[in-house]
Amino acid sequence: MKKNITCIIPFLNEGERITSTLSEIVKVKNIDQIITVDGGSTDDGYLAIKKFPQVKFIKLKNIIGKTGTVAKGLEETQSDYILLYDADLTNVNYLEIESVINKITNDEKIDMIIFNRNTPRLITKLNRMELLFSGERILKRLDFLEILKTNPTGFQLETAINTYMIKNKKNVYWTQSSNTNLPKINKFGGIRGEINNLKMFWEVFKYDPLSYIYQLLFFGRHEINHNEK
Repeated sequence: MKKNITCIIPFLNEGERITSTLSEIVKVKNIDQIITVDGGSTDDGYLAIKKFPQVKFIKLKNIIGKTGTVAKGLEETQSDYILLYDADLTNVNYLEIESVINKITNDEKIDMIIFNRNTPRLITKLNRMELLFSGERILKRLDFLEILKTNPTGFQLETAINTYMIKNKKNVYWTQSSNTNLPKINKFGGIRGEINNLKMFWEVFKYDPLSYIYQLLFFGRHEINHNEK
């Protein structure tokens, strides 16, 4: 039986940056629905989405954080799998996404696949941010609903997903992708960018300190090659 896939893309003040991501996502043949959720932007990024009439657009009036923004998108779908994708990416490759979707939908034993980002930044590699905090991942919708019951907030979504997978002994794999994201210091400037980074680290750590340490050391060590048939 065919599995349905919904891609949810949360964004906040991404302007035209979302265009390059959507340009690739809409090419993915095995995605059934694409939902973009504007988490309270003050710019005109929504105009970029109008270029893609096949994409569902949801506009939130208030800023409720990434987790809440994604949850609003989840309310709009009954798909079997949810593909999460951040908006501020470059070098997105639709063929990689198609291959990963095929991998997970053809093997019920796989519970989640994370797209490991392609980053040259040493500090990012040392603390495994490109994997642990990757906003690009696919998992079962029913698992996602259980994760939201743990009430993660703000930047805690990815670490909440990881924690759930660990505690429930789920089969998690990662695959190398071509995705690169814009660092916060480039997006917001030096001081503001670093403040945002520190805020993110603190929110992630306080969600479950022991789980975070475990994730740094042991989580997501199984690679899957999306190019293999």
